[in-house]
Amino acid sequence: MNSQTQPYRRPTYRPREPAPKPDTVITPLSGRDYGPYAVVKRKWRKPLPAVIADAIANSQEISARLSRGVYAPGREGEAHYRRIYDDLCQINRQQLEALKAFSQIAWREP
Repeated sequence: MNSQTQPYRRPTYRPREPAPKPDTVITPLSGRDYGPYAVVKRKWRKPLPAVIADAIANSQEISARLSRGVYAPGREGEAHYRRIYDDLCQINRQQLEALKAFSQIAWREP
């Protein structure tokens, strides 16, 4: 066993990165997980047109899958399942139309 103590060494730190300039675009997955980059990451919100585009794509995918058909879990209650299926198809079509109409307008967020 070594009875001598090791001399104290100060930890070496890397120099801090400079803060990004105000006009610098920082995407949510770029940069460090600390400092000014982390602040930007926490405050970043997906733009409204991108959210609407995602919703339209998801609605179209649901519509395509429903049009190919689905199987009910059982024969009993088939009328009930059919009613739910028809309602979902109708509401999905309405939502898709509403999203497409909404996306045609140049909305601004506060």
